[in-house]
Amino acid sequence: MDLRTWITADLDSLGNRLSNGIFSVIPPGRMAERVDGGGVAPVYMVWHTARHHDVAVNGVLRGVAPVLDEWADRVGVVGDSWRGLAEAEDLDLVPQLDPESVNGYLMAVIGSTRSWVAEGDLSVLDTSPDSSSALAQIGTPADRFDWLYGMWSGKPGIFYLAWEAIGHGYNHLGELTAARNRMGLSPF
Repeated sequence: MDLRTWITADLDSLGNRLSNGIFSVIPPGRMAERVDGGGVAPVYMVWHTARHHDVAVNGVLRGVAPVLDEWADRVGVVGDSWRGLAEAEDLDLVPQLDPESVNGYLMAVIGSTRSWVAEGDLSVLDTSPDSSSALAQIGTPADRFDWLYGMWSGKPGIFYLAWEAIGHGYNHLGELTAARNRMGLSPF
């Protein structure tokens, strides 16, 4: 198996697990629910996962327009597209998010990366892209996100694909699965 096949299979698997295990199980009307009397709403987890993936792969690694450009009006976020990069839930943002569109946006981000990995120029994986410029371009406040600027600074290109697109995606898939189960929606 070659590397492109492996990575596209990982992206396909992530998308399938999100679609079949989360989006088809948690009703849109419950996506803003905070389980266990607190926690993070599933819609925010999805939004956060999509934003990290889109900014990291398209903004930092590839230097192309974000997938969000095509989805902003539908998802409920216009401007301040850095919102969602924080791990802690943005409580003021959640009521603005349209759950079905946010789910669609994450699937579109995964699909965009999958298409690029399948056929695009992967030589950027061997570079060390300028993450600070990409974060600043979307207005990410350096004082509030110094941890992200620091975490991404100087990383090799492969980091943005291996961690932000795949590892981070699976990390939050696990979190979404746990929230789904605590909501009493486990299909098992």
